[in-house]
Amino acid sequence: MELASYSSIWKKPGKNMADHPRTLEDVNKLADAAGLVNRKGLVQVLQFSHNPNNDDYKLLELPSCILDTLKVGNSVTIRGDHQDEAVLCTDNATYDLKMADTSNSLLLVPNCVLPKDEAFKSEDSPLVLREVSSCHTTYFEVKQRRPRLEKLKYLLAEELYKGPENEQNEDHLQDDPVKRRSVYTLYDLLSKVQASEAELLEALKKIEALEIDGHWRLLDADYKDRVVTGILTLLEEKDWSYEAVPVKECCDILEELEPRNILEHCLNCYGEITSMDTDSGDNIVHYSLSEDKICRFYAEYLLRQAGRFNYHEFMDSWQQSVPEGMTTKPEHLAGIALTDMKSLPPVIWHFPASDLPDDPVLRFMKLFKVQPKWTFDEIQPYIQDLAAPGQSLNALLMKHARSSTDVTGVKVYNSKKLL
Repeated sequence: MELASYSSIWKKPGKNMADHPRTLEDVNKLADAAGLVNRKGLVQVLQFSHNPNNDDYKLLELPSCILDTLKVGNSVTIRGDHQDEAVLCTDNATYDLKMADTSNSLLLVPNCVLPKDEAFKSEDSPLVLREVSSCHTTYFEVKQRRPRLEKLKYLLAEELYKGPENEQNEDHLQDDPVKRRSVYTLYDLLSKVQASEAELLEALKKIEALEIDGHWRLLDADYKDRVVTGILTLLEEKDWSYEAVPVKECCDILEELEPRNILEHCLNCYGEITSMDTDSGDNIVHYSLSEDKICRFYAEYLLRQAGRFNYHEFMDSWQQSVPEGMTTKPEHLAGIALTDMKSLPPVIWHFPASDLPDDPVLRFMKLFKVQPKWTFDEIQPYIQDLAAPGQSLNALLMKHARSSTDVTGVKVYNSKKLL
């Protein structure tokens, strides 16, 4: 057996190194007895401290992407309330933090040097003493995961924004903690929600939250309906194309009824900014409203008011509700409604994916209670946000569902468990 460019020789704990120093001659005798040849370089003698099993240090194994984050001076954060399993967050990703066992003891040795280190080459003595401060058989490992965002919905639902007329006087409530409003800054949310900052901001955008006076808020559904229908009614009155809604003129007219920032937020939720040069050379900002988003808005607007709706009557009412030039399609209902075409008459009802549990097991249980068998196209809108990084929807379905073929030859998915 060949000894590498340096050796580590152990001593038992309990004896002081200074009183019983290991000599280079002792090391060579041990190496000879072990059959080690071609010995060269620095020899480090390791001795256990008096309390090598102390719990002062924890070992954490990091992938290169997180290690590089720390090397450039950025930080990572461990997040979770007392009842949560801890996660580790970088600026843009979330990782499970799990305890792992190792069959080989891991020794923590301060000042231990490797052949590639400058200190290894600059040591004057060929023999140095190192103390093993602690010994570990467990360590923390990290694995990237989906952010845990379910708490975000509950926090923002505590104080929905219902219009300026319904806002309580904040100054009046500061001295009354019982009546103080439950509103949250981004910092507050980061301290409560297990997600990176980038993932949290993306989730806030997805659920159409907005920042009002430094706090993130969700619009009450009825209030949002009022604002959006007001914009679309004005569009019809002014005979504006839904592909070119003048932002300034629209907000100037409706600002008497609703705050400007709310109007701009709703325009942003249902469209995107475009620019248009006028004959005078001025550049006027316009919004092009999304046909898909507006059609989905009206579908939910109609379905939210009812239980089960006659499917054919709904489709007629829906098409009549949308702005002229827009065409409703069954695809617009994905993730917001379910149908039963075997019923007499066929029916449709509101079933939004946003109301489902964030936990995959609970999500699938809920889905299979509502409908025992799903085709891939039916279930896909309701599970697409559940896939972990690097996981496909097919892999997710294999884990939580059983596949079979129905009498028509179509592949369907059903529960693995009896409900």
